[in-house]
Amino acid sequence: MGDDERFEPEQILAALNGHGVRYVVVGGFAVAAHGVVRATADLDLVVQLDWENAAALAAALTTIEARDLEDSRSAISQESLVRRVDRRLRTRHGEVHLLNEVDGVPRYEKLVPAAVIELDGQRVPVAQLADLKAMKGASERAKDGVDLAELDALDADN
Repeated sequence: MGDDERFEPEQILAALNGHGVRYVVVGGFAVAAHGVVRATADLDLVVQLDWENAAALAAALTTIEARDLEDSRSAISQESLVRRVDRRLRTRHGEVHLLNEVDGVPRYEKLVPAAVIELDGQRVPVAQLADLKAMKGASERAKDGVDLAELDALDADN
């Protein structure tokens, strides 16, 4: 498996946690964390957009060799990460998508408190079920409609 195909979310999350980044996992990984069987090839995150967190995020992303998928020459810096911009990054452990400007995806402050799961001995904040359902419902992508139906079924079972 080549580097472009690798997806090791636990390594990405360890880097974020190790640098004290304030984030919430959303998207397919969060859907799976809530019990829906779903494959995903990237880690979707909503991060707190402030100067201190941008510095922590830049440090974490540097340790996992992140580069912007749109412009690989673009620097991953505190200055660039504090802006409300959607970013797709490739790291040595797989893709990370920072959802800072996506319709239907709330800001970090609206997603906290998040649910917390344990993964490989680390605490990982994931969007709560109600927040995930709202995000999936706001999306027009077919796969999000499937996810929403699965989340609804899961919610009905509980």
